[in-house]
Amino acid sequence: MGKEIEEHVRERYLTEEEAAKYRKIRELVAEELPDLRQRATARLRELRDAAEVFAELRKVREAQGLSLADVQRITGIDRSALSKLERGERANFTVDTLTRYAAAVGKHVSFHLTDATEA
Repeated sequence: MGKEIEEHVRERYLTEEEAAKYRKIRELVAEELPDLRQRATARLRELRDAAEVFAELRKVREAQGLSLADVQRITGIDRSALSKLERGERANFTVDTLTRYAAAVGKHVSFHLTDATEA
């Protein structure tokens, strides 16, 4: 399953300074948490969008009867990397990788900007 949570018991009480330090840290985390959650949600949305693009490229590739080896030969991108991209297992890719793959199956990549608050 997961890693067991260990319970740590202090052998002494915190001093007032130590307690104040930990309270301050908890307050800072509480202040930053909403922004961190929002940024994490946005990043997950971006990853989902990228995964959808690569899944679509896979459908196009398969419809054209191209294998991953064929796309590797055309693009120079490693076949296992292509496979991981198609399955959404690789989040770090370059625009060059995306455009080379798209070109290999006769597609063009276009980008558009939206406000960060839009979903």
